[in-house]
Amino acid sequence: MKNYADQVNLHARIYAMKGRLLSLGDYAAMVREQLPAAAKPSDSRQGVEARENLFREQIAPVIALTEAYNKYAPIFLAYLRQYEMNNAKFLLARAAGRKSLGEWYDIGPYASLDKSLLDKNLSLDEVKSILANTYLGDNFKPAFSYLRTAVNLDISSARNIYNASLSISGQAGEELREMILKRIAVLTVIWSYRLRVYYRQSENNIRHYLEKINDQFNIKAESQIHAVEEDLNRQIEKLRKSSGQEPSFIDIERYLEQNYYAWLSSMFHRDFHSIYCVVCYLWLLFYQIKNLFRVMDGRRFGMPADAILNRMICNQ
Repeated sequence: MKNYADQVNLHARIYAMKGRLLSLGDYAAMVREQLPAAAKPSDSRQGVEARENLFREQIAPVIALTEAYNKYAPIFLAYLRQYEMNNAKFLLARAAGRKSLGEWYDIGPYASLDKSLLDKNLSLDEVKSILANTYLGDNFKPAFSYLRTAVNLDISSARNIYNASLSISGQAGEELREMILKRIAVLTVIWSYRLRVYYRQSENNIRHYLEKINDQFNIKAESQIHAVEEDLNRQIEKLRKSSGQEPSFIDIERYLEQNYYAWLSSMFHRDFHSIYCVVCYLWLLFYQIKNLFRVMDGRRFGMPADAILNRMICNQ
């Protein structure tokens, strides 16, 4: 059933769902008291299946609300599709010979890619052809390399979320774009560090990559992204000076994500009738899913409880 709720009804549901999000104390109980949600899988395959089951459980309420209120449907759909981007990257990695166990994000009726694709021995060009016939379109031309195609997925995910905001007019649209542009700025800073540290890319390649991202947005949006990026880089410099040493990429990523999480938490209750509560909830749930995965992985690899909890992105 579609469009069965009005704005007030949907916001009330979101507020109720927000009240059920986990706190740091809940995560601590999972780790230290070995609650069911933190069950320790016996092997890698079981670990993947446990993560997939956990994701389906966590995302089910969002799937149920995606078309409940027509005005917000594009936002919910763009949010879900960021998970499908990971499925596409998983298919690409396998086809490129980078085989690894990874979870498949099931977004139910909104999926364009079926998990059965994992049962086929697909070439890189075959995967690109499959992706090109989805909403991802021209991002996956056969001539593109694996790395360029993976980069295009990141860019496409950011663009999809931003484009969804354009479907909402008035103050709600402005509020939504403010939140999305801030998120995109966080991601571009993280991606720049990731390209430098993990992919050993040159500064020229990184600059070209960031320019390619910014080209996806209008001039006003691009200037807003740059402004937030500059502020984030100043924060990283403060982190560097306060610690007296060069922070690791993991420390930088966690620092940026924790700051964004804190900002989301502060914005949720800003106005019951504002779209802020909806977008904040979706991203807070995104972090909860990542936290639960960290708990499961930490227990599987025998990490100390404090080490697991130190990696949580949540209210301290």
